[in-house]
Amino acid sequence: MDWLNDYEQELRAVFQECKAVISGFPEPLNSRGLAYLEQFDVFEARSKKNYICYLLPFWLRSEYGLDAGQTHSMSSGNVLLMLYFFLQDDLMDNRRSSAAELLPLANLLYAEFLDFYRPLFPAESSFWTHFKRYLFEWSDSVSGEIDGDYYFNDRSRIAGKAAPLKLSAIAALLLAGMESSIAAAEEAVQEVLITLQMLDDYEDWEEDLADGSYNCLLSLVRHRLHPQDNRAVLNPDEVRAFIYTSGGLMEYAAAAAANHKRLISGVFRIPGLTAFHQMLADNLRQIAAAIEAEKALLQQGGLQYWLSRHMKEDLRSIDSDNNQK
Repeated sequence: MDWLNDYEQELRAVFQECKAVISGFPEPLNSRGLAYLEQFDVFEARSKKNYICYLLPFWLRSEYGLDAGQTHSMSSGNVLLMLYFFLQDDLMDNRRSSAAELLPLANLLYAEFLDFYRPLFPAESSFWTHFKRYLFEWSDSVSGEIDGDYYFNDRSRIAGKAAPLKLSAIAALLLAGMESSIAAAEEAVQEVLITLQMLDDYEDWEEDLADGSYNCLLSLVRHRLHPQDNRAVLNPDEVRAFIYTSGGLMEYAAAAAANHKRLISGVFRIPGLTAFHQMLADNLRQIAAAIEAEKALLQQGGLQYWLSRHMKEDLRSIDSDNNQK
């Protein structure tokens, strides 16, 4: 089963429903909300993909006997809740963001998320207790990450920034009458969320360094280059040297691989979730390996480097020609 493409039509329905919901907001919140949703729409070429948010309910469906309506409601609710939390992040991280513009939209998104989940879980359900706990985890994580240095001190709190994403797993277990498996499910989803944050932090390290935001990769660089001063101010050249000269990304990728080993050795095993995490860990490993391969070619000399690069370009050209035939 393909963790993404097998659910294309269902995801289209989810995003169409979310667009319909947001279109019903009063002006100008509806147009702002639709523009914001577009930034994360999985079907938009340049959008930021948050696959686990959209797809976790679908990955869980066959394993726990969820029906199509339940899965659709959970995925649609997840998308709206995702937008709500991303708006909170924008307000905290971006000084140019306007609370007067974003908070009214955020509150409407939160209310619509509740409308998707309330029919599934009555007020007395333990679902709402877990939801409150995840809100506490999120609040604790985002408010303490700078001083907490989670990558070295407590990696479980890295996942706290996305703690509400655990809701789908807990919802599926409660609907299936398997509440005793919740702890194992939380551990599994947590491993994925940690690696996901690590990959995001590799991609965003320059922006985070400029903004002073906490970043897992920058934490690793700081500990390795300034072991006696974990608050040392890094400069971009130091970070680039760590990544491209010292092979530091190999250690970072190895940590993601260790996360995957823990995931597959656990008792909560969902094929879609496992395949998604394998993709994340492989991406980091391949990036690190490509950097090391490029470095090895440069060390062999200019001619060897030139030949290798041009041979790769020729092969890509041949492959492209073959694919067009």
